[in-house]
Amino acid sequence: MVSLFYGGLFVVSFLYLILLYAFFAEHVSFNYVILNAAIILICLGYWRVSEATTVDGAIIANQVVYFGAAFTSYLILLCIADLCMEELPFIVRALGIGVGAFILICVMVDKGYGYYYKNISIDMSKGYTVLVKEYGPLHIVYPIYLICMMGYGIYLMFRSLMQMRKVSYITSIIMLVNMILITSIYFLERLINSPIELLPLGYIFSFGWIIIILRKVRHYDIAGISQEAMDDINETGWLIIDHKGRFAAADEIARMWFKELDHLDIDKRIPNYSTDFLLQIEKWINPFEQCFEQTVHFERDERIIEAKHSVIKRKHHKPIHCIGLRDDTKQQRYMMLVEEYNDKLEQEVEAKTEKIRAIQDDITVSMASIVENRDANTGGHVKRTSDVVKVFVDYIRNKNEYEDILDSKMARCIIKAAPLHDFGKIAIPDAILNKNGKFDDEEYAVMKTHSQKGSVIVEQILQSSEDEQFKKVAKNVAHYHHEKWDGHGYPTGIKELEIPFEARVMALADVFDALVSKRVYKEQFSYDKAFTIIGESQGSHFDPKLCKLFMECRPQLEALYDSYED
Repeated sequence: MVSLFYGGLFVVSFLYLILLYAFFAEHVSFNYVILNAAIILICLGYWRVSEATTVDGAIIANQVVYFGAAFTSYLILLCIADLCMEELPFIVRALGIGVGAFILICVMVDKGYGYYYKNISIDMSKGYTVLVKEYGPLHIVYPIYLICMMGYGIYLMFRSLMQMRKVSYITSIIMLVNMILITSIYFLERLINSPIELLPLGYIFSFGWIIIILRKVRHYDIAGISQEAMDDINETGWLIIDHKGRFAAADEIARMWFKELDHLDIDKRIPNYSTDFLLQIEKWINPFEQCFEQTVHFERDERIIEAKHSVIKRKHHKPIHCIGLRDDTKQQRYMMLVEEYNDKLEQEVEAKTEKIRAIQDDITVSMASIVENRDANTGGHVKRTSDVVKVFVDYIRNKNEYEDILDSKMARCIIKAAPLHDFGKIAIPDAILNKNGKFDDEEYAVMKTHSQKGSVIVEQILQSSEDEQFKKVAKNVAHYHHEKWDGHGYPTGIKELEIPFEARVMALADVFDALVSKRVYKEQFSYDKAFTIIGESQGSHFDPKLCKLFMECRPQLEALYDSYED
């Protein structure tokens, strides 16, 4: 009867293996298969012990048991870590394998030495064979090993149970109960000195629950479900290239869409065919090519195929190039129609607003000319600073800086508003404006009012404009271009980011032109001296980040001013 019991457990363990391959072959971790194999060996070993007729036969069967039992607790721990989506620390993995191997070696070689077993005999008095074992000093390693592995597993499940984020609480409770049950069975058998080993039944019971949990995990596997859903929606194809750029595999859909794949040889590099698809693959896999475009579309037989390149990196394996292919015809046709409609709409809107823009630009240029002609001391300043602003703004955009502020419309507004920055000088008396020398304190106080007056005048002139953004930018440029980063500017004394972005840009252009141009109170400075002064004013007069970008823009600015001389 006992032999039939162990034989039944052996059959059930084999059925588990069949279930794993039948239902979970594509989704189950290899750890579960190894654990199942270990349980099969345990059940087989106990079955053969129960039918052994000699001591040597029973010992060999017991060694079969330990081929599985020496590692079972560690394999259970691996499965628990997999369910908890945790990675075991290196020390735990090393101890799990090392101590298990040590126990197995002790069982295999300890014949008469008495280190693991002092004595082994058999008892056949009950109608079946019972292995009577007298344990040696090294046997204590096995229960300690069992306690440590199961204890760490209980810790993982308990932590998952407390977090309730990665693992279902039902899964946590089931595995927690199973581990406590297995450990309890082992020590209960030793305590009561039971002739029948119930630990195999505990393993069978525990692995049965693991299969149930795997079924649930697979049923709600978001990666698998999403992939199946995508496969139902779109045909998908795959192409694999190894880390050395050699063709590895392509499925039937990929070959159907790209006939050139039929001419590629496995484990050989992609040949230098002149097809657009193979040339793109060469760009993707060539380490010396900087190909940042990871998704490319190809037209094939009235289809538009999307090819997406990715590099798959796996532990202990070389990376591979994976190219996913899908039929994107409907989406691309739709996008083309939308783009065509948007283009027509943009053209109509642009045509209607172009007249308004032209009028605004004419007004801006005319006002700038008025200021230019009235101020005899700063000849060409308005024109030059406007050019500097344009060069500087274009440089910032090309560097992809301030993308949250400086979009194309904002850039256009700043460039168009730059000529108005000194428009308030129209309200300054001629005697001060055209003085041939430096201002005294009273004259300078009057001159400083031009920024505030300019803001008021610009607002009045542009009040009928429908471009609210341009009105705001123009007003800020006129009002705040003499403010300083440290708060010691005028007219309001605001500081740092309180100063509008467009005014901070204008301040750099304004001061730079004043430095490299001749004035009645100073000679023209060299480029080196001008940029040295600007650099020293970083963080006091100027925005530090903008000042750094302005310094980087030096070659373009020098070329601009050299062109004036030419």
